[in-house]
Amino acid sequence: MSAKENEESDTNKNIIALRVQEAKKRDIGRNIARIDQETMEVLDIKTGDVIALAGKKESAGIAWPSYPQDSGLGIIRIDSRLKKNTGSSIDETIQIRKVNAQPAQNIVLAPISVKIKSNPRFETFVKRKLHNYPVTIDDFIYISIGISREIMFKVISIRPNGVCIIKPETVLHISEHITEDEEKGADYVTYEDVGGLDREIQRVREMIELPLRHPSLFKRLGIDPPKGVLLRGPPGCGKTLLAKAVANESEAYFISINGPEIMSKFYGESEKKLRNIFTEAEEKSPSIIFIDEIDAIAPKRETVTGEVERRVVAQLLALMDGLHSRGKVIVIGATNR
Repeated sequence: MSAKENEESDTNKNIIALRVQEAKKRDIGRNIARIDQETMEVLDIKTGDVIALAGKKESAGIAWPSYPQDSGLGIIRIDSRLKKNTGSSIDETIQIRKVNAQPAQNIVLAPISVKIKSNPRFETFVKRKLHNYPVTIDDFIYISIGISREIMFKVISIRPNGVCIIKPETVLHISEHITEDEEKGADYVTYEDVGGLDREIQRVREMIELPLRHPSLFKRLGIDPPKGVLLRGPPGCGKTLLAKAVANESEAYFISINGPEIMSKFYGESEKKLRNIFTEAEEKSPSIIFIDEIDAIAPKRETVTGEVERRVVAQLLALMDGLHSRGKVIVIGATNR
């Protein structure tokens, strides 16, 4: 075996692939990655060590032992922030390895979609919040301001390269240039933000997330994925929040419209709006079209009396039946009736 092959073999021994699962509530926002004792022993990882996590992107977290019931399952529990930074989702596989994180000498953060007038006092406040926090380039970092406000930043520069830890001596600068989150199709809401709907989340994942993320599975089984899902419940129960969460978790483009907004007094204008929305969704698939108050544009056929409503219902059904990207474009309707 050549020296190069030996080196590759040693490298592979220092990397383990684990399946992503949701973090428990107590671990959310703490940058913790829970792995079982066997994995920690194989990689010579101790509690509190910094580990690199590589999905579609690479980030870093702090290793903690798994819960007893997770032992031997080959899973890693991380929160939505680490999932975003690694470009991974629930049930996907990521690779982990132990890293020797260096103290960060310089780091530059850019606010996401919010203009901030930075000053040394605020930069010191942010640095204290991030004390001993492991970061890599392009990571998204969340800083709580007050009781209910949170600002998201992106790491746009860091020295030295690789995984670093923010220390008191780190020079932290906040750029006044606003950065946009290119991956953000909906407000960054995840399943962790949806409380009390565990059963509904599980069903939505099966009906929406599964075909969006694994269309080949349905094709192999010869099953047509669903074209639409109807969410019914009283105002404020979490229908819109759930739709945004599934869009983010499945990395789908999100289009949100309010039913009454579609209706127009001009002939053919309502149908044109619907056609444009479906065209945009197909062009940017995988995507989710969320229609709030769908009963305003698509009531029961037998209750439709106006000519405009009749045409809109017919157009919506025709567009859903004619979807070329079946499984890649899903319509979620919400109603409180």
